[in-house]
Parts: sequence; C-alpha cells; structure tokens
Amino acid sequence: MDSKAVLELAINTGQLMLVNGCGTSRIEGVIKSILSTKNFIKNEVFVTTSGIVVTIESQSTGVLTMVKHVQKKSMHMERITMIEEIIDSFRNGRITADEALSRLDTINTNTGYRFLITTLAFGGAATFRTLMFNGNYWDAFTSFFVGICLGIFVQTLNSKGVITFLVNIFGGFIVGFSTVLFMRYGFGTSLDKIIIGSLIAIAPGVPFLHAVNDILKGEHISGGIRALEALITGVAIATGIAFSVKLWLFLTKGGVL
Repeated sequence: MDSKAVLELAINTGQLMLVNGCGTSRIEGVIKSILSTKNFIKNEVFVTTSGIVVTIESQSTGVLTMVKHVQKKSMHMERITMIEEIIDSFRNGRITADEALSRLDTINTNTGYRFLITTLAFGGAATFRTLMFNGNYWDAFTSFFVGICLGIFVQTLNSKGVITFLVNIFGGFIVGFSTVLFMRYGFGTSLDKIIIGSLIAIAPGVPFLHAVNDILKGEHISGGIRALEALITGVAIATGIAFSVKLWLFLTKGGVL
C-alpha cells in the first residue's frame, strides 16, 4: 500500500470531517487510526478549527507533510457517520485507500437533504422545542411557521455563500420579526417561548459541546476558538432579535403597522 495514498486519505478524511462540523479530537483519532494501518517510522497529526497538518516518515518515501486549510464549515452529522463507515471498511481491509478516496469524493459532492425536507425540519424542530419550553399548543403551531420562515431564509443565504455571522444575524431578525407579526394578528401567546423554540436550528449547541470536549481533553486552542465561535453566534442571533423587536416597536409607534 502506497504511503502517499494513505497520507492523502488521512488528511482528506480529516478535512471532510472538519468541514461537516466534527470535533478536533475526534478527527485526530480517525486520522491516527488510518495512519496506523501502515507501519510508519513516525507520524504526527495537528488539527485546529481551521486547518489540519499531517506528517509521516517512512523508509521508502522519507518525510512527507500535507496541510489542508478549512474556511467554511457546516453541520452534517450524517456525512460524518458515512465517512467513519468508509474508514472502518478501509481499516478492516475491505477496500483500498484509492477506493476509500473515491467514496469520500462521492460524499463530498452529496448535496444533502432536499430544500423542502430541510425546511420542514426547521419547522418541526421549532414546534417541539417550544413545547419543551412549556409553550402551549397555540405557541407550538406558531413556532412551526416561524421555523419554516427561518428555514427558507437560512438555506437561501447559505446557497448564496453569505458568511455565517450575517446568516445568524438575519436569522435572528427573521425569527423576532415574524414572531411579533404572528402575535400581532392573534397567533401565539408567549413571545419568549416561540422565539426560543424557533431558534433551536441555528443555536450554537454543537460548537459549544465541542469546545467543552476539546478543553477537557487539553486541546485549549481549538476549544477556545470553538467557545468564541459559539459566543459570537449567540451574540449575532441576539443582535438580530433585538433589532427586529426595536424595528417593530418603531413601526407600530409611527402608525405604519
């Protein structure tokens, strides 16, 4: 088995997992498990939230190093599971490194769930999260449509390549403004429960958990960065909500609505 092919498989796997929202410590473990399939003299793996460095040393090729930079990330847990299944097949000898790379390329080109399904998922998540926060059924009904609005808006911005920070600000604005609009016309009874429930789809829960996990494992750089990322996301969402409510109050005071 070619050392360079194994190295390429390892770093491409790590990059794909990082792009899809996997934690750095988990990525390091997967990369090391790939490298362990070949008896390298030495191997080193360094993963941060924005890049991966993998170095191997073997008698045939000497020292080889590959670097991958990751700029834009998203959350696709299903893709991470599919990646790990491919790597398990490679480690068990059922497929070669080249076959594993080919399958990873297939995952990378997979567009994921359809627009309609994702939009309905936004609405469903908002509905049940509102109920979890002790909202009544009328609030949950309203949250479903607020979540639908958020899902359409977020997916549209993401497809246009808008940066995540702006997506979160505008997402918070859409949730706040649409919630007040629905309640203005008699839909829903608890403003706070509807807003909190509807925001679950863009809340930084997973990055925060990854931050805690990395910090507890001694990965203070990546953990600190992820914690800051979660904080910035929360601030962006709160800014959007605050602006929407202020705008609504301004418009109603002026007699526009």
